[in-house]
Amino acid sequence: MKKTIYILLLSALGLLFSCGKQDTVYKQFVVDGGRIYPAKPVNAVASAGFCRILVRWEAPMDPSLRTAKLFWDNYTQSREFNYSDYPDGVIETVIDNLEDRAYTFNIVNYDGAGNASLSEEVTTSPFGDGWLVSHAERSLVSALVDEFSGNATVTMTQGTDEMVATKFRYRKNNGETVESEVLKPEDNVIVIPDVMPGKSFEFISAYCPSEGVDTVWASSWSKSRVPFCYNVDRSRASVTVTSGQVRDAFYPSLILDGIKDDGACRWFSSNAASNRNTFPKILVIDTHLTGANMMTFTNFTFYMDPAADAQTRRYIRAVNVYVSETALSPDDSNYSRNWGEPVLSVSLNQNEAVQSFVATEQKTGRYVAIVFRNSYNSSGFIDLWEFEAHGFLEADID
Repeated sequence: MKKTIYILLLSALGLLFSCGKQDTVYKQFVVDGGRIYPAKPVNAVASAGFCRILVRWEAPMDPSLRTAKLFWDNYTQSREFNYSDYPDGVIETVIDNLEDRAYTFNIVNYDGAGNASLSEEVTTSPFGDGWLVSHAERSLVSALVDEFSGNATVTMTQGTDEMVATKFRYRKNNGETVESEVLKPEDNVIVIPDVMPGKSFEFISAYCPSEGVDTVWASSWSKSRVPFCYNVDRSRASVTVTSGQVRDAFYPSLILDGIKDDGACRWFSSNAASNRNTFPKILVIDTHLTGANMMTFTNFTFYMDPAADAQTRRYIRAVNVYVSETALSPDDSNYSRNWGEPVLSVSLNQNEAVQSFVATEQKTGRYVAIVFRNSYNSSGFIDLWEFEAHGFLEADID
């Protein structure tokens, strides 16, 4: 009986001793009332910028939370914030000088006693030079100067992916170099005021990702492939037409009189039964410019009856345009063999009174020939109210 009591006492002492040692192991990790975890940051967002990232989150509603830390690069970099410095409740900070790779940011709240919250994590990548050079620039379609206003209508290709604006640098008529207002990506035509005809210009575009915070301009300006092109000097030019292809007083010279909307100032082909349906009908413009003064032609514009109800009276259909340094005869029935390749071969429609075309080949010459191959009209009528041939002098470009 005594032996049994003795064994029980030893067992109880051993148990007490064992529990005491275990308590010293875990007691240091126990906080009275349990471990305190403050509320973690909310609504955190990381937005990509050019070689930088904007991190944003909202200040906590709990007034006991005093500060926050932002960590990145596996907690090797950090930045501290005091919420009292942000009375509007929104914290924004920019981390710059970043590489072109993904970054993870961890935001941790701290209360006045130094207790740390769980972290809020956001990840994104900045965009840099590699991203920028992968974006295509617009291309120039045409740049035509209006001889009366001195303004240029510049037509570009449509904006490319993530493009936000395009601007232009050009020389004004007084020689001053200026920058124009910007062209939006959804637009492709802009009117640039008071340009110096015949001079090259430059353009540059800016880009930004859909969720990006920075607009970044391309690293360099692009030079226009053609300058501001202007209309042939109408005061010096003369026009001849295929024999017998004049109706009443609608002389061919009227296509170069600068009047685009007066029915009395146009060329109308013959209405004589004997030759009205004869093709080709040819107009030849002699610019009277020779040698280094001959223009290089780039664009051609046809003006037809502008009345709203004139669709069936816009007769011009298939047209070829030729440019030559040597004289061309409007009565040359073998033009297609004798004149080489046309710089323009198009079919006009009856829906638009004014139709402009870019030459498929820029060519320098004294003569411009317009060959009308057929007509929408069953009697073969051609009715041209005005014609513009835009170009430039090679010697003027810089």
